[in-house]
Amino acid sequence: MNKFKLTTEIPPLILIGTIIVLFPIFTFMTIDRINRQKNQNIRLLFEKSTALIRAFEAGTYTGMMNMQWSTVAMENLLSETATLPDIVYLFIVDQDGKILVHSQKEKIGGNYGRDLDLKAVIAENKTGWRIIEDQKKHKVFEVHKKFSPINTGRLKGSNPMMSMHGRMHGNMFKHIDSYEDTIIFVGLDMALISSADRNDTQHAIMMGVILALIGLTGFLLVFIVQRYGQTRSTLSRIQIFSDNLVENMPIGLVAADHNNQVISINPTAFTILNIPTDINTKRIGALLPNEVKNLLETVPGKKSLIEKEVTLKKDGNPEITLDALVSPLFDKEGNSLGTLLILRDKTELHRLRTEMEQNKRLAAIGRLAAGVAHEIRNPLSSLKGYATFFKEIFDRDSENFTIADTMTKEVDRLNRVVGELVELAKPIAVSGNPVDLEALISECLQLIAYEPNAEHIEIKTDIEPGLPRIHADGDRLKQVLLNLCLNALQAMENSGILTLKMYNDDSDENIVIEVSDTGCGINQEDLSDIFEPYFTTKLSGTGLGLAIVHNIVKAHKGRIETVSNPGSGTVFKIFLPKRIA
Repeated sequence: MNKFKLTTEIPPLILIGTIIVLFPIFTFMTIDRINRQKNQNIRLLFEKSTALIRAFEAGTYTGMMNMQWSTVAMENLLSETATLPDIVYLFIVDQDGKILVHSQKEKIGGNYGRDLDLKAVIAENKTGWRIIEDQKKHKVFEVHKKFSPINTGRLKGSNPMMSMHGRMHGNMFKHIDSYEDTIIFVGLDMALISSADRNDTQHAIMMGVILALIGLTGFLLVFIVQRYGQTRSTLSRIQIFSDNLVENMPIGLVAADHNNQVISINPTAFTILNIPTDINTKRIGALLPNEVKNLLETVPGKKSLIEKEVTLKKDGNPEITLDALVSPLFDKEGNSLGTLLILRDKTELHRLRTEMEQNKRLAAIGRLAAGVAHEIRNPLSSLKGYATFFKEIFDRDSENFTIADTMTKEVDRLNRVVGELVELAKPIAVSGNPVDLEALISECLQLIAYEPNAEHIEIKTDIEPGLPRIHADGDRLKQVLLNLCLNALQAMENSGILTLKMYNDDSDENIVIEVSDTGCGINQEDLSDIFEPYFTTKLSGTGLGLAIVHNIVKAHKGRIETVSNPGSGTVFKIFLPKRIA
């Protein structure tokens, strides 16, 4: 029973939140219903009052058609009309507020309506209403409008019978004409309406409270049922979650009992240890590497964790580096349950660490090379000066002129090598300007068209339409493309096809520039070294061109990939991120 109370207990925040949500809704509904009922009652009073005024005006018009009609007859009609139920008063005032006729005769001659613009009411000829209090503090619904029982224009000229009637009884119509610019007021007792309003308000409030309680009760019942269902499925959900967590963890887990027999292993551990996933659990222990077995045998009986880096290498498989964490397992009483082994593959991290150390060494060598290059350039300048001087003093057909010319060219070649060395040694800075890659490729093709090796080479382009401009360093990218294209021309010698492609990659996050040739290709054992400084397969190469290309692409946060086979050509793919201009 206590367990049921705990599982179905409603949190206070949920209850408060439900009340906060439901209270404004039902309050608004209740107030809206009360207001609509009040407006309906006012509309009924207004219609009743206007109907009463129209009836009185019609009675007045009918009486005027009688030869015996007079002001006294009109006062009697008004008094009789005022005796109808719920009518408090009925009277007529002129435009100055003087009471001309009143259902209560003692008030005739008094003033009323000074707080209203009576002349405007007469001019606009509109019906108005208001709620006032009488002398006994009772609420009265009062309606007022211009009193117009007849059309005086028609009475005086347009109707022959009325004209003749006027001539026969002129004195009587003089009295009627005195009501031409007057206002009629009618007041209705609001006691019954007020009582009905109170009853309607109480009923609306009661219904709002009932509906709110029903809504709250329904919500709470739904919540309790849901919580009860959740409580019943908690254990199964926890079991499913824990199983999925172990199955999908990116680290390897191996659990062994106190006899070091493997009782559980997740898929990541199968992959890391290169063990078939369909093997029986009892046979897994025999397939574990000796390094892992030693760790499992070391921990039982100990209270502390063991963390160790292990290197595994099996025949035919590359060497992997693992970070192993071994933890003993105990129950509440402190009895040993077994061992948990956690394996994290650090092969890639180890490779990156090795690469970073290599980069540090290369950077140190680069700084040294930059200093040496600075010292070399000074004597090279002197040598070039002397060689140029000798070219000028010797005849062009002499052997000395040829020697001096060769010296000048060799000095220029050394300067280029030193320049490339300095370029490689210092960090490459790239600017970020909008670059049209299609236009950049066209410029590069125009430049290489004049190369001697390009005479018998077919050049093709395949550019995907609609590629955006990107933020990049146009000059540096041109240097990359020219270097790759010139290498391709040299690899094809006398004939071949040079192809430049540009397209979006599959992820639509990078633009790929592809430079391919049909030349001699690169040996597979050399592919991993082509971007290393001073590595070259050409007799006249310095081995710095592709290293600089690699550094420029990296400076753009991109990458470069190479596919090549001897005798079938080479493909360089440059991936540039879409930093769209």
